[in-house]
Amino acid sequence: MDLLLRLGLLLLGATATLAEVRYYIPQVTTKPILGRVTNNSFALDEPQCIFHMYNTTNVWLVVALNTVVPNLTVQDLSNPSDFKFFPSKKYHHLYQQPAANYPCADTVPQPKALISVGVELNCTNVSFCNGILNDNGPYRVKFVLLNNTTLARETRWSEKFNLLAGRNKSTIDTGFRGHSAGMIVIVVILSVLLAVLLALLIAAIAVGSKDICWCRTIDNEGFLVKEELDLDDYNIPPYRPHSIYLTHSKWIQAQQNRTTVYTVFK
Repeated sequence: MDLLLRLGLLLLGATATLAEVRYYIPQVTTKPILGRVTNNSFALDEPQCIFHMYNTTNVWLVVALNTVVPNLTVQDLSNPSDFKFFPSKKYHHLYQQPAANYPCADTVPQPKALISVGVELNCTNVSFCNGILNDNGPYRVKFVLLNNTTLARETRWSEKFNLLAGRNKSTIDTGFRGHSAGMIVIVVILSVLLAVLLALLIAAIAVGSKDICWCRTIDNEGFLVKEELDLDDYNIPPYRPHSIYLTHSKWIQAQQNRTTVYTVFK
């Protein structure tokens, strides 16, 4: 009885394992990486423990626009389509490789097990190129296992997803309509404070540089004029330091009554 129970569980486990391909749903990775989804590429989680039991070298990834997915037949999936036909067919195959290349991490998926789609810039003379995607989508993807041109196994289609789309610059609001009232008040207050600070700075420079400007004028533009003033006209007695220098000469006395001063002109 125990032997039959074990055989039943073994068969049940084998059937469940073989059915994993049919029930597997590819998905865009949720890992926190840069470039997870861009405007022309995306990254998928690599299948884990899905294809390792199949001895085939024809595991393909099919990338298609959601609009053509309902119309794709088994024949379409069994005959790999090159990327150069994507503009007309809206689907293509890529990443042909052996099933053994998809590892089996039983409990912990590999953190870097990713499949990048739409990353090759130059597809000239390249068969089944992984070229950039110019349509924003929505896209859907699935894996297929081929025996020559016969479809042996296939996963389910992924959920549809879109690539990032750039915004037209004419639709970007650069005014205050898209900002909150609090932000507008803060901007106005800061602008007024900046204007007041600038005015004070200009005033400080003007007042503080007055003396500097005056000195510069004296040094660079000022000049001295020698004048002869008659002190008798102002009733100022002449300075006589000592009587030994006094004489009765009128010429000497006249000269003593005259002095030399300098006037500064700016």
